[in-house]
Amino acid sequence: MLVVAVRFSIIWDILFMSDSKLATKRKLKQEEAKGQYYRFNHPSDHRHWVKVMPGGVYATSDQEIIHTGLGSCVSACAWDIEMKVGGMNHFLLPFNNQFESQHWHPQALLSDSSRYGCYAMEVLINRLLSMGAERERLKFKLFGGAHLMGYQSLVGEKNVEFVLEYAKREKLNVVAQDLGGAQPRKLLFDPQAGQAWVKRIGFSSAHAIKQDEELYQHSIDKQIPSDDVELFQ
Repeated sequence: MLVVAVRFSIIWDILFMSDSKLATKRKLKQEEAKGQYYRFNHPSDHRHWVKVMPGGVYATSDQEIIHTGLGSCVSACAWDIEMKVGGMNHFLLPFNNQFESQHWHPQALLSDSSRYGCYAMEVLINRLLSMGAERERLKFKLFGGAHLMGYQSLVGEKNVEFVLEYAKREKLNVVAQDLGGAQPRKLLFDPQAGQAWVKRIGFSSAHAIKQDEELYQHSIDKQIPSDDVELFQ
């Protein structure tokens, strides 16, 4: 599958702008208060921009741009072109140590680590279905899972294996992917058009991404919330 890569210089300029320069106003909602995402007005764009943080899920029917930074984490972008709804998640599998990650298998979708990934995918899909999307019309693009140095290299590899196995088992219509590799990424997604822009970045520019993911990794509680998600048919 080919990766959708539309390269406009203005997009790359925007990708490297700091959030402090981009943010002119934040309207906190319940999930924003929890740190799942942050919405702000872009100074040179008429649309709202939404940054999805590690562990976050965001879905919308508005004309917005969703973006995130990815190291070893993965993001699934999904949309229904007819209903003009789309969204993005940002997650990783919570391994306790290197031994656990080495012995995890992608087909072990009922393991504690895999259940966390399944939950992140189901939340995204269910939110889109609740907005009127049809499951058979949903299309997906998958990003991230960089093989960073040290222990995180295994985490990135296992995240990629998980999301590909999940997509296969759930028969998701994956139309593009940009997974693995040795560099972190910055990702932009237009949820109504289904367009995605990816920029690989050097490690010198990726400190904030790595720091966010490490904090997320340490804060994860493998116990999935008691109100387990059930997929809409």
